[in-house]
Amino acid sequence: MKKVLEVIEVKLFPLRTFPAKLKISASGTVPTGGWSHPQLVPFTYIQAPPDGIYDFDFVAEPPDGSATQAITPIAAEFLWENLPQGLKGIRIHASANSKVAFFSSENSSSEGETEEVPQPNRFAFTDADGTTKVVFFPRAFGPLGGGGDSAEPQLEYEGPEGRFVFRGADIVRQESPLGSLISATLIPNADAGGLSFALALPPVVILGQKEVEFETIAIKIAERRRVFNPLGAVLSYKVLNLKGLAERIPLL
Repeated sequence: MKKVLEVIEVKLFPLRTFPAKLKISASGTVPTGGWSHPQLVPFTYIQAPPDGIYDFDFVAEPPDGSATQAITPIAAEFLWENLPQGLKGIRIHASANSKVAFFSSENSSSEGETEEVPQPNRFAFTDADGTTKVVFFPRAFGPLGGGGDSAEPQLEYEGPEGRFVFRGADIVRQESPLGSLISATLIPNADAGGLSFALALPPVVILGQKEVEFETIAIKIAERRRVFNPLGAVLSYKVLNLKGLAERIPLL
C-alpha cells in the first residue's frame, strides 16, 4: 500500500448512535489508473494528540503492471467507533498534501469544516554551476500563466539541451522510496537515442514559512541509439545534485 497523490476533500459525518460513531470520507487523486483498495489508516498514538487532531494516511494499492498515465480520482471511507475524548478534528495525509476537517459532536448533520494544511505550491531547483534550472508547480496557475488554479502540474526545465515547458499529461509523477519522481521526456527516442529527466521531490513541510531550502537529486536518463547489436545496457544515467527552494506563493 502507498499513499495516494493528493487529498482533495475530507468530510465528517457524526452518527446518531450510542456510543457515538464517526464516518470519515475522503476523496483525492492517484498518479495513474489501476489503483485499488483505497483505505484510511489511522495513526497509532501512545498519548492523545494535545491539539485534538487525529491523523490518518490515505493509501491504496498501486497497479502491478502498465496503467493509464493520467491523474485519476479515488475515494475512501472509515467508520470510527469509540471516539476519544477531546476529539477536535481529523487530518488526512497524502503524498503531496494533507487536509484537516474539524469535528463538532453538537451537530450530527455537520459534514465538518475542511482546512488545508499549507503546502508548497512552487519548487525551484538549480545545480552547483547554474547550468541546469528547474521549476515545478504541483498545480499550474491557469493556462499559460494566467489567473486561476489549475489541477494540471507544470515543469519548466532549462539546461544544456535547451528550455522546455511541460504540462499535464507530459509529466509523469510516480511515488517511490525517494519521494515523488517527477519525469518528462527532453528528447524523444529516435535512431539517435533519447533523453529523459527525472526529479526526486521529497515531502517538504513548510507550515507557516513562506519558503524552505532543501537538497535533492535529479537524473538524466539517456537511451542509446538504436543499433543492430542489442548487447549491453540500453539506458545510462547522470546524477545531478540540486539545491531546492520550496515556496508557498499567493495565487493571483
